[in-house]
Amino acid sequence: MRLQVFGLMLASSLLMAADAPKDAVKKEYDKFEGTWKMESFTMDGKPSPIEDFADFRMTLKGENFTTVAAGEKSAGTYKIDPNKSPKTIDITFTSGQHDGLTMLGVYELDGDTYKVCLPTGGGKERPKELASKPGSGLVLEVFKRVKP
Repeated sequence: MRLQVFGLMLASSLLMAADAPKDAVKKEYDKFEGTWKMESFTMDGKPSPIEDFADFRMTLKGENFTTVAAGEKSAGTYKIDPNKSPKTIDITFTSGQHDGLTMLGVYELDGDTYKVCLPTGGGKERPKELASKPGSGLVLEVFKRVKP
């Protein structure tokens, strides 16, 4: 009888351990929810004037996103893996000028600041760090959450 109880306890704890990574991902998605504005944009190590992005807004809900900039709208989905180092994100556009494009990136989410590094033009190689150096072909974007 004790062996059966131990077996049930072991099976139960293994199932709970398997759910832990899923729970971590769900909690991370929850942290993304809201509307974000561009704080900085650096391409190939060169910062762009933030005024170029004054009207840019991105809204994240669940695994979906929408963006609005200069009257143009786009939408898509994103998948994250907060268990990797650095954390990874795959962004897929389902409408707008980048429809069908998937971008592989790395990110950092700290409270109301979200940083993401992506290859320009949707390159298929994921960045290794959150940095955009001259000639890297990488974009580093920093967003701040818009307070309701």
